[in-house]
Amino acid sequence: MFLCNGVFSLARYREVTKETIPHRMHEGPSLDSPLYSICMCNFNMAETLEASLTSLLAQLDQRFEVVIVDDGSSDRSVEVVKSMSQSDPKLRLVELSRDPKRKLGMTRNISIQEARGSFVLLHLDCDDVFGPFIGDFVEVFHRLESCIGQDILLSGQHINMARRDFLLRHGPYINIYRGEDRNLWSRMAAIGAYVPFDHVDFITRLPKRTKARFFKIVCDTIDHMRNDFRSGVTLSKYVSYEWKKTTERTFKYQLFRYCMLLPSWILSCFDQPLSQEGTIGSPEAFGVYREQTRGTYKILMKRWGGDPNLDFLRPEARRIFEQNGSVQNGQSHVKHD
Repeated sequence: MFLCNGVFSLARYREVTKETIPHRMHEGPSLDSPLYSICMCNFNMAETLEASLTSLLAQLDQRFEVVIVDDGSSDRSVEVVKSMSQSDPKLRLVELSRDPKRKLGMTRNISIQEARGSFVLLHLDCDDVFGPFIGDFVEVFHRLESCIGQDILLSGQHINMARRDFLLRHGPYINIYRGEDRNLWSRMAAIGAYVPFDHVDFITRLPKRTKARFFKIVCDTIDHMRNDFRSGVTLSKYVSYEWKKTTERTFKYQLFRYCMLLPSWILSCFDQPLSQEGTIGSPEAFGVYREQTRGTYKILMKRWGGDPNLDFLRPEARRIFEQNGSVQNGQSHVKHD
């Protein structure tokens, strides 16, 4: 049952204090007062960055800005963004010095703090290209938010959206690399603000060099599993979960997942547990909650007594947002996160 706002106390949430982190702003010809900020985090993505940003900027109007927070890249990433920002005022770079203690969660917090828009779009990655549906997703967000009647975090297929001030009040992300999103989602769920939205994925993962890609998948998988164990998942429960997923995955990928379990669990034994304060419970509890509350636009609007009609969208956009994520459109991909 979808939780209502106010069921859980907000007393445990604290105001986000802006971190004092030395960084240099590359303003360029950027806009002064956008309505929407697309917040992206980059580290050594020069190989895919230009193609990713080109696909994004081409579909945005003057209501948008794109904030790139570079986390101390050692490749040509900063050069690429600086060059592109000279010709497109919607693009803005925040350059950070490299800090091994700063994980993706904190970098995401900085991107939200640096955003100038009233609304932020999150979890758009610098190694993806984006189908021309960002504006349509924004329109869907506003319709759902208006129908539900409270602040929400809309969590779509590799794209999230919320009011900036709402996230600053009820965040931040915890400072870990993988799993930082689920922890925030679980805290949003505890106050009835998390809305998991099923639609066809319009984001495509760009190919990278095989060795680099495999190494990243290994590191990401171990870190994610490790943080799951730190969040309270037991090894036996994880094995059971992986077994249930066997029919949904290729044999090769499932074998890879099994091989990552034991080293991830061993590494987690030397880590501090991750606090679940303010969440709805364990990762398993959140998984159940997400399955029970997710839905397409039509399902979500009917649940909240709204108009499920998508006629306000272009025909091609309706095909994206009227179906669930299991329907492929030739552009979707699997992210190992």
